[in-house]
Amino acid sequence: MGLVREFDSQSDVATYADVLSFPGSSPESKRLVEHLLEEDREAHHCLYGLGFHNHLSHHLLAAYDFGATPPLLQAIVDAEQNELLDVHTDDIKKKTILIQEVKIDERNWTQFLGQDRYYANLATFFTHEVKRLGGKEAYEHYIFSNAAHRNGAYMLERFVAGAVHPLIQIGYAFEFNSDAMVAQALAQAAIHDAFHPDLFPWNVPYDIPETQTPNSNGHVTEPAPNVPPRLHARGETILSILRQMYDSEILTPVLPYDPNALLSQRRRDALTPARTAEIRRLAALWSYMPDLTPTELAERTEELFFVTTLLFAGTGRAGRKPRLDFFLMHMLNSTIFVPALAAPLRSDTARAQLLTAQLTVVLAYVLLRGRPRVDPELLMSYTAVPLPPSLRAAPILPGGPTPGALGDPTDHAQVNPWPALITHVLPARDAHTIKALRALYVGAQRYADVPAGAVIGAVDCEGRETHKGARALDGTVFVRAAGVMVDNMGWVGPGEAQEAGAWDRSALGWDAAWVGSD
Repeated sequence: MGLVREFDSQSDVATYADVLSFPGSSPESKRLVEHLLEEDREAHHCLYGLGFHNHLSHHLLAAYDFGATPPLLQAIVDAEQNELLDVHTDDIKKKTILIQEVKIDERNWTQFLGQDRYYANLATFFTHEVKRLGGKEAYEHYIFSNAAHRNGAYMLERFVAGAVHPLIQIGYAFEFNSDAMVAQALAQAAIHDAFHPDLFPWNVPYDIPETQTPNSNGHVTEPAPNVPPRLHARGETILSILRQMYDSEILTPVLPYDPNALLSQRRRDALTPARTAEIRRLAALWSYMPDLTPTELAERTEELFFVTTLLFAGTGRAGRKPRLDFFLMHMLNSTIFVPALAAPLRSDTARAQLLTAQLTVVLAYVLLRGRPRVDPELLMSYTAVPLPPSLRAAPILPGGPTPGALGDPTDHAQVNPWPALITHVLPARDAHTIKALRALYVGAQRYADVPAGAVIGAVDCEGRETHKGARALDGTVFVRAAGVMVDNMGWVGPGEAQEAGAWDRSALGWDAAWVGSD
């Protein structure tokens, strides 16, 4: 099935009203992006290299949503397609191609799980299932049903594997109303190994979590006037859970620090039975409740936006060059899709599992990156008006008098920084950069007006900050994070032409990762 038919009406371009949908698309760009996505589906495997994922569809849709022109959409494909592999690749490392002469159906599909050579066959199978059931129905059935879980199928655990790329894939599918991408995402989930099933409470039913009073970090402040603490009526907040994680002796990162360890090695070393049990307990304190109300779901989505932004841009060290961790960036990029993934689920239990799985993976990656500490003061120290470097030197922007304008458009304090951020990220070579900006932009769309003291979990019921400086967090965190990201990844657009930057892979939570100069 082609994306063309799924984009027949304007209302199909974005399923949710608060998805970005930035103006700039045209009939020509719409036709081209549909064509390029269809070519990618038919020609390319979802993996390449050793552990790398095909981001082409994500990159195209994020750029299209920010108003990319047809020449830019084509340039994205031209830059990325040469490293991608044939859809029938038999051996990812050797890049050999062999069509697998097997027919996958409802009776045998679980026999092919975890085997990337069957990606094309699984994509064909899930395409038929999406046609038969519908995209959202197929998603619920093949990720959350008993059939998707029993006898080691663990499809939900595969869905959040691979740095949550299958989840991100289906998130784009729902936001852009593409059943074809739903089938892609299900096939992508199916070829991954399950992400540590023992991390998830439904796999250890006897392990019943007990709510604990969050520990204080010793930073006690008076409650802010007129801004009561925002806490959950039941369950703990993520910032409270992070405080417990930081205080936990069980979750002390593996020592000594190995700067060259691959993520697979860090997983083997870190996810011991004791640590997985502790992460499982902590995640269950937040959301493992089948009867979550719409209000509770909305609050937990808001929390994820703030916390993943804090983990993304607020885990560096004061006085040092900012670092943005490559894997924590994926936690931010996946959070944007939680509403779209929760909405079609008819099962209350499935919604609870989705939220718990998301937080579980976030906590696991915090551990795998050396348990980096969130620093609200650091994030809030970054400017809320990030501008291209050439415009920062003077407090007044160039251009001379503006007699026809209200206010003073040359004053930094009166500038909306988002247009410049978009201009410089839209042509960025790295596919993750525009996806991260899109997540931060949507976070700002939804939560920019949250005042200081009103971030969920910033203070506890006794007025104590859960993390030093948390009370000052407000809705400007998204634009501050966007600014430090573009500073790091490069202002590559017109007028600056900086070189592209790089994501941090040092596992920045370990103190030893910061030894030496920047």
